Amino acid sequence: MIGSARRTAGRPQKRAHNVMRFPPPIGGIDNRLALGGNDPNHCIYTYNLMPSEEGMVVRDGYREWQITVDDGSGAGIHTMIPFNSETPSQDKLFAVNNEGIWDVTVYGATASKVATFSDTSADAGYGTFTRFVNQAEVDVMFYADNLNGLWKYTVSTNTWAVPTDITGLVEAEVNFVTVYKNNVWFGVRESTVGYYLPVLASSGTVAEQFFGDKFKMGGALKGLFNWTVDGGNGVDDILVVVSSAGDVIVYTGSGPAEDDWGMKGIYYIGDIPNTPRFGSEQGGELYLLSSYGIISMNDLLQGVDTAEIMKTTGASMSAKIARSIRSDMKKNIDQRGWGVSVVPSQGGVLISTPQVGSEPYQQFFFNLATNGWGIWRGVPIQCSTSFNDNLYFGTADGRVMIMDSVVDNALLTPVDPPLNGDDIEFSILTAFSSMGEDGTYKRPHLIRPDFISTLAPSHTSQIRFDYDITEGVNNALTPPAISTSALWDTALWETAIWGSDAGSIFPSMGGAWGYGRYCAVATKGTCRAGTNLIGWDVIYSTGGVMY
Repeated sequence: MIGSARRTAGRPQKRAHNVMRFPPPIGGIDNRLALGGNDPNHCIYTYNLMPSEEGMVVRDGYREWQITVDDGSGAGIHTMIPFNSETPSQDKLFAVNNEGIWDVTVYGATASKVATFSDTSADAGYGTFTRFVNQAEVDVMFYADNLNGLWKYTVSTNTWAVPTDITGLVEAEVNFVTVYKNNVWFGVRESTVGYYLPVLASSGTVAEQFFGDKFKMGGALKGLFNWTVDGGNGVDDILVVVSSAGDVIVYTGSGPAEDDWGMKGIYYIGDIPNTPRFGSEQGGELYLLSSYGIISMNDLLQGVDTAEIMKTTGASMSAKIARSIRSDMKKNIDQRGWGVSVVPSQGGVLISTPQVGSEPYQQFFFNLATNGWGIWRGVPIQCSTSFNDNLYFGTADGRVMIMDSVVDNALLTPVDPPLNGDDIEFSILTAFSSMGEDGTYKRPHLIRPDFISTLAPSHTSQIRFDYDITEGVNNALTPPAISTSALWDTALWETAIWGSDAGSIFPSMGGAWGYGRYCAVATKGTCRAGTNLIGWDVIYSTGGVMY
């Protein structure tokens, strides 16, 4: 017996554990799927880890651009206006609050109020804008404020003023402005009539276009959008008219006075949120935000019923996240803070939602390359715009921020890069998996997430069992404290670890505990550098159907 033991002691033993690779869920959130769907390409939730071509990438942080954009009312910034001139030196960035319009073009400069509103109630300053070049090659910007009417920016004089050269409507009642083909169009408060200037004119007498008899669900004119699309006969512009009750009317042609003008369809998209910026057009697509979710005009023209967005077979890009948007809409549709915009610098579509009480700010972000949704959390966006290939946003405390940082809330002063700014927090829960063996119990032993970054993130991971989707409630995920040893003038040369432009791989092994039949990985952490999560290895053993 002793001899037999000696003969087998040095032999390789059969592996008593299994290894499962959880890939990065670059399909993002898909809340149409059942919890038992076992789809590794999607996740239950992901905060500040965005689906991308490279894996799950921590969103950009933000830093101060200008501060104290306020005369003392403290109502926050409600609209951001970019102006891109034919001459780059004349490019401008404006911020609008309830007090007026401010020039915030120069980084770190003192904000300058360039237009003063007569109605300074807290709800003022929510508006729309459009750039237009008239027949005389004069470059202007129109802005329509929800309470202070129509304003015009003239480049040659660098001034904002209420226009006095437009007749046929009351400028103080204009609340929406857009350009369709060669005409400037206006909407006015509590009306179903649209008004448009003559061709290539930025002044003159407007003509009327009546839409009220087409609004089957009723309501006032809520928005006018120019949509450039290839409908099969070449690229053309379509005028999309939306009522406050959710009717969408599509017109084609050169304009109401021309023979080719005509209505091509009527659709319904549900109630419209309390914002003038519920639509965004980019790259041959027009997105409209409503109680159904984010609606694609391409879907509507192709016959996709808006109710299809609510089904698991929905073809629309909004189908994956519609349930979450509908839930927020049901509670907060009348609150300020809604908005939809295409963000080229981030490669996707951003849906802003109102902040409620002390809850953190939250935005839904759709990556156009991976068709994946994620959630930005903790970014205090009141309004936003793209300018000079960056995302700028206004805050409730009167600051303009630029989103190009590796940390959050980096201040203008003090300038101390190692200490300034807050770590970006991230959190994710993968889809649940049977790990190839339905119904049997698994006992995980180790979890190894793989990160690529220039600085090691602080993080911790756990296995969640049998459809427990709570985030840090029953089993709190507490990131370890960040080391401050690698600080300039503090750390020791050849001892501290320094960051570089080239990313390094940071695999790390962590213990796991518990057991269950179906498993998902929950990871939570913080970082101060661009960080990419590229998957997890889970080492586990398998038991029987009864544990």
